[in-house]
Order: sequence, then structure tokens, then C-alpha cells
Amino acid sequence: QRIEQERSEKRRISQFEDMSRLAMNRLAAIVQRVYRGYLGRKSVENLRLERQKAALALVFLNDCATEIERAWRGYCGRRDAERLRREMAEFLFLLRRQEAAAEEDEFVIQLQSVQD
Repeated sequence: QRIEQERSEKRRISQFEDMSRLAMNRLAAIVQRVYRGYLGRKSVENLRLERQKAALALVFLNDCATEIERAWRGYCGRRDAERLRREMAEFLFLLRRQEAAAEEDEFVIQLQSVQD
């Protein structure tokens, strides 16, 4: 009967160990599932942050390009305005010179008609 008790005790211990092992495996699976979920959320958050960074970098580059374009257009506008002022000054100079020559010719004609 003592041998039977020992066998029974060993069976109970073996069953307890099996149940304990099964419970530990279940707990390990739960911990792994929770941790993998955490890693997945963290990965998604990092991906979202990377996309935001890329979008901000694109906005920054567009702003830089706009600023460069604005500066270039200002330079070209000032350059063209200066050229136009010079051309206008030359045109007015030639026009006044022609008017002066015409007035001088008129004066000479009037002077000759008065002398005759």
C-alpha cells in the first residue's frame, strides 16, 4: 500500500508539473503576444514619424525653392528695369537731339528768310 501511495504521489506531482508547465507556456504566450503588439505599435509609430519627417522635409525644400525663385525673379526684374531705364534715357536723348536739330534747322531757315 505504501508503494501505491508513492506512485499516486508521483502521478499527482507529475500532473502538477504538467499543469504548471502548461500554465507557464500559456503565460509566456501571453507575454509574447503583448510584447509583439507593443513592438508592432512602436513600429507603426516610428513609420508615421518618418512619414511626417519626410513631409516636413518636402515642405521645407519647397519653401527654399520658392525663396530662391523669389530672389531670382527680383534680380531679373531689377536688371530688366535698369536696362529699360537706360534704353528709355537713350531714346529720350536721341529724341531731344532730333528735336534740337529740327529747331536749329527752323531757326536757320527763319534767319535766312529775315536776311533775304
